[in-house]
Amino acid sequence: MDTREQIIQESSKLLNRIGPSSMTMDMVAHSCGISKRTLYEKFPDKKSLIMECLHREHERQNAEMRHIFETAENCFDALFQVFTRARSYLQQTSAAFIDDIKRLYPELHAEHREKEKEFVIGLSQVLAKAQGEGHVMPNIDTDIAAFLFLSTMRNLNENERLADYGFSRVQVFEGAFLNFLRGIATIEGISYIDEFVNNQQKQ
Repeated sequence: MDTREQIIQESSKLLNRIGPSSMTMDMVAHSCGISKRTLYEKFPDKKSLIMECLHREHERQNAEMRHIFETAENCFDALFQVFTRARSYLQQTSAAFIDDIKRLYPELHAEHREKEKEFVIGLSQVLAKAQGEGHVMPNIDTDIAAFLFLSTMRNLNENERLADYGFSRVQVFEGAFLNFLRGIATIEGISYIDEFVNNQQKQ
């Protein structure tokens, strides 16, 4: 692994653990075992480093999603795999991460919001395919369902509101995801969901 890749990997770990505002270039250099001079030769400032980390993470997630939907048994199976990975990501990521991005780098947050449109389109297509597989009710408007799901997910970033009710982001994510699927699922789909939940509880 070359120095640039090492810097990106170590910085991504720090960003997820403590958030952009707490991460310093000194921390990155120390974590990589390199001098600050070497670090600044690869990345002129913290913002450029953070932008590269975010773009890499976005690319990684997209590649992972493509692989899941290409190899899954059906759409619900793929959605459960996505759910499991997203839950793990939330558990490992500091709540300060999103707050810092919104506050310190509004242009990056705006870029992320633009990508949400792609998410809604993609989720709508998956749900439409799940209708054909008999897991989602045929009378569901998948475009609206996908938009409503995204709107619910945005509440995960309202950290103060969640704390007022004593909820964690992971709890809200789990409830929102599973209840969303139950609300649009056929009887066959609900059985599939119940089987997944039961297996999760056994683990």
